Amino acid sequence: MSPVAPAGGVSQRSLDVESHEQLYYQLYNMLFEYISNGTYKVGDLIPSETDLVKSMSVSRATVRKAMELLVGDGLVERRRGVGTVVISNRPATAFKRVSSYVKRTTADAVTPVKHVVSATVVPASSELAERLEVEKGTQLFRLDRVRCSGDIAYYREIIHIVLSTAPGILRRDFSTESLRAYYTNVMHVTFARADQRVLAEGAGAETAKLLNIKPGSPLLMLQRVSFDSAGVPREYLQAEYRSDFYYLEMSLES
Repeated sequence: MSPVAPAGGVSQRSLDVESHEQLYYQLYNMLFEYISNGTYKVGDLIPSETDLVKSMSVSRATVRKAMELLVGDGLVERRRGVGTVVISNRPATAFKRVSSYVKRTTADAVTPVKHVVSATVVPASSELAERLEVEKGTQLFRLDRVRCSGDIAYYREIIHIVLSTAPGILRRDFSTESLRAYYTNVMHVTFARADQRVLAEGAGAETAKLLNIKPGSPLLMLQRVSFDSAGVPREYLQAEYRSDFYYLEMSLES
């Protein structure tokens, strides 16, 4: 996607359509950072909704959700006939904010694709039942995919969803279809928060074969449970990233 170009010659940034984080939240985080680090100072106008829709190639609804979060933080104010003005560089809320991202060290040489290794139904193990807050043995949809760019495999992700909440999911082809779009348009799920942790591990035999690396090669493992607006866990994701292509970046703010 096209990047936001902040004032003051700061390097441009763009949204990651492959990320499991909602686009509106990515945009919110980006603007939050620009405001908190002084790129946009108190009294400055931030780009208009129209400008952001055009420059970021996102919907107006996406931009408005991001703006609503900034307004809720007490960072910006909408002024009729003027635009959206920065009124503070520190959020009015007292809660602590921590963000973490697994980032790529290189750009894709060609258009990336996701290969589906398997899409099956499995019974919930004790661990999965605890993560998704269901009974052990509950039927889950299990999606195993590998992201590739050309002949390079970058990461493997395994996703579990409670089967009874996912209409027609076994007929879907998630090598071409967006899983996020399925959540929104078919399951009618809006994600409100996620709990995640990142671990360092060595590649097991199966993952090593799929990623074309040696067993024991270093990986970053991300485990994440995503919750809907009612606080119900809807997805459990486990992703294994090649550490020669990815690194972890964190932002902590008070």
